Amino acid sequence: MGAEMGVMSALANAGVESGVYSAHLAEVNETRQVIATEDIYDARGILLIAKGGRITPKVTRAIAEFKLTKPIQDSIAIGQEVKAGDLLKSFRAILERESTLATIHLRCDLQDLLEHQCHYYDQFPLLRQKITVMAERMPETYERSLYSAWFSLLMAKEMRLSPKDIGLVFLSALSHDIGMLHIDPAVLNKKERLSAEEWRQIQAHVVIGQKILAAIKEVPVEVCTAVLEHHERCDGTGYPFGKVESELSLWGQIIALTDSIIAIYFNRFKPEGREWRDLIPVLQMNNQAFLYRNYEVLVTILRRSDLPSSLSIKNEAVGLFVDRLVEKNRRLKDWLAEVNQALQSLGYTHGDRKLHGLQNIMIHIATAATGSGIFDEGLVAWLVQLKQHPQAESQRELEDIFLMQEEVGFHLQRLSRMAQTYLTNNQHTPQPVEQALNQCIEAATA
Repeated sequence: MGAEMGVMSALANAGVESGVYSAHLAEVNETRQVIATEDIYDARGILLIAKGGRITPKVTRAIAEFKLTKPIQDSIAIGQEVKAGDLLKSFRAILERESTLATIHLRCDLQDLLEHQCHYYDQFPLLRQKITVMAERMPETYERSLYSAWFSLLMAKEMRLSPKDIGLVFLSALSHDIGMLHIDPAVLNKKERLSAEEWRQIQAHVVIGQKILAAIKEVPVEVCTAVLEHHERCDGTGYPFGKVESELSLWGQIIALTDSIIAIYFNRFKPEGREWRDLIPVLQMNNQAFLYRNYEVLVTILRRSDLPSSLSIKNEAVGLFVDRLVEKNRRLKDWLAEVNQALQSLGYTHGDRKLHGLQNIMIHIATAATGSGIFDEGLVAWLVQLKQHPQAESQRELEDIFLMQEEVGFHLQRLSRMAQTYLTNNQHTPQPVEQALNQCIEAATA
């Protein structure tokens, strides 16, 4: 209940009833006509804009000041909406840029299915409105939603889901971030570290998206649930409610996986010149955070697609690269052991769901690291031998070890941040818990 109240509090501050979305509409009105389809009144019964009037900055200020009798989205129409044909053009533009994905698209015969799903989307006017505003005001979020929809469609087809379920997955992926349109842009675009309240506002986008879709009577309830759950994780470390595997839907977890790989690719890999194939070792280190069936399907697709590989190691630099891998292995192993000892000291009978989430992250990091073999003494011995006798064909293995190490470090840093958030949000933390979590935080800076 505490988590739900926190989300609802953030929801009240996230602009759902304020002028955030109206401000987006006013900006869209500069390039596409946005008009009132009926008289718009505030809660006092005062007419703010007559039917046929355009949504301007002046109107937006009035809407932001007073609560409306009904949501602004239900009382406006946008000219030149993003319809099925426009959506297909956007997908086509992505595939023209991404030759790797275009090859998979052709090999898996996705075109007819994609066209069918775009026409399915066309049936929902309010969703068209939201996607149009997103395309205009948040083009990066719009494009990433397209990537998510494409990957989700690919996975659903490979999983041989029913036509109905394929439609549910596609619509969920396409609309999973529409709640972002109601979050203060100053919070979304903030470069500095977010406060706890700002982070809760961003987390509220899943609830906002679910509420928007639930208000469209034709949208299947499974789509609303998938949007609500796309930041949940099987290990209970997601949001908004920290659900675990048995509580989660297949559709929501397909979106969770595709949304994650797209964030990894664009935020971490693409700036470094890495390829889609480099996701494989990263997925391997995260296989317990997602439904295993989904993980297995995606990795199988990537492995069999013979994707181009990015290698940053030159033959003459293998020795230095190996030295760095060996040293990083030692530091990560020590870090992992210290954090593991701290969290295990708390036991597992405390009944604190958030604390269990932190412990689950630790268990899964350790399990993934053990399963990958990156801390095995035999691997270290192989690395030392490779330094003495470099082999060009071993470069891919070295790159994968590096990526897996990076992922272990990423999750240990994430665990440290979550420990800090836990302490910030719980003012009366028992001393043993406070000591253990501070040990996790300090280990990250050692």
